[in-house]
Amino acid sequence: MTLNKRTLTNSLLTAGLGVFAFVGGSTAAIAQDGAPAKGPVATLESPAMPRIYWGQTSRFTNSFNPAFGLALDGSIRHSDEEDGYSVGLDLAEITTQGPLAPDWWGNLVIETNSDEVALTESAIYYTGLGERSALRGGRFFVDFGKQMQQHVHDMAMPNRPAVLREYLGYELAGEGIQFDHWSPISDETAVRFSVGLFGEMGAHDHSGEGHGDHDDHDDHGGEEHGEVEMHIEDYRDIADMTLTARATAMTNVGSTGVLQVGASLKTIPDFAYEAEGEDALGGELDLEEEGLDQSITGWDITYGWANEDGSKGWNIGAEFIRAEGALGAELEHDELNGLDDVLAVIDGSAQGYFAFVEHDLDGENEIGVMVSTFEHLEESDVEETETSLYWNHWANEYTRVRLAAVHRENDEGVDSQAIVVQLTGYVGAHGHPYNW
Repeated sequence: MTLNKRTLTNSLLTAGLGVFAFVGGSTAAIAQDGAPAKGPVATLESPAMPRIYWGQTSRFTNSFNPAFGLALDGSIRHSDEEDGYSVGLDLAEITTQGPLAPDWWGNLVIETNSDEVALTESAIYYTGLGERSALRGGRFFVDFGKQMQQHVHDMAMPNRPAVLREYLGYELAGEGIQFDHWSPISDETAVRFSVGLFGEMGAHDHSGEGHGDHDDHDDHGGEEHGEVEMHIEDYRDIADMTLTARATAMTNVGSTGVLQVGASLKTIPDFAYEAEGEDALGGELDLEEEGLDQSITGWDITYGWANEDGSKGWNIGAEFIRAEGALGAELEHDELNGLDDVLAVIDGSAQGYFAFVEHDLDGENEIGVMVSTFEHLEESDVEETETSLYWNHWANEYTRVRLAAVHRENDEGVDSQAIVVQLTGYVGAHGHPYNW
């Protein structure tokens, strides 16, 4: 493989993430199921992570194994852009997980939004490498930042931040392997890192109308007579596999505060854009631009505080995302050759961020605000901002009611507002294998 400047930079960044994670040890004070791990950093809890325990069966209980669960998420929406109301099932999710052997366990997640059914997770985990290491293989969500491992219905905010939807997708699952390791640095601090290699990775949207407003960034529509898509070979060298890496550190601040910082990377060293369909004259269109690369990096910081009994608290966080390389492609008319079409690759950079503040009023109510601003991948000079206000009410440990208001605006003067009333319910065991 020929190393270009961007590939070499990504390799050095990945190595740097690993070095950072190994300083003083390695990472996480959170067990695979989200429960604090035993040891000198057992009091740490990753801020702004979703509620995982619903007072139901966990995968470690012997009362019912494997553990099955069902999550339902529906909403009523009003959008001035559509000038009307929408009622629908945003998600129905079936989960199952359980031990396969003393050092092995697995999980499976199937989702539908009534239009399509998708297997979003199906992975096996091996924990026999050591006390703080794990190896997973199969299909699972990528470890990027604080949010991309989470299913949207488990988040406190009403939707994936707009910058993540644009650059990574509404939900981003890959098929591959990933190594995780964590270690305490001191009684107050722990660090974690992960490295993953994926043969296939694709963003998808199982949301209802108004949730996934940005197209999957891997699909770039052209004119009506042709469609442009990203293409990756099924068989390729290991060095050309999609790579992800994350390093993060977490430390106690005071008696009940926790500060966490992290850095993430997703890089595709070798791919192509393909255009198929009909050309302007109705003939067959078959264009390809290969030997392309793309990388996305992120830096996040989160602070969480709770009172002594955990009934009140604050979560404050932000994440900055930057995309570089072949960000997209589009069909263009070739003026020099008459009516021929050419596939023009958009090579450059784009960036954005999101920031949020959440306040737990008591054990049942939570309010928050999130702002996300980003440059469009294919039009970096066009900037868009999305602002969300939300209130979550936990009627009980199985049921959440949400009221949210969303405002969007961009540099082209296109604004829209939406009001969302959402109901989420859980039956049986519900817990995804999040890593902090």
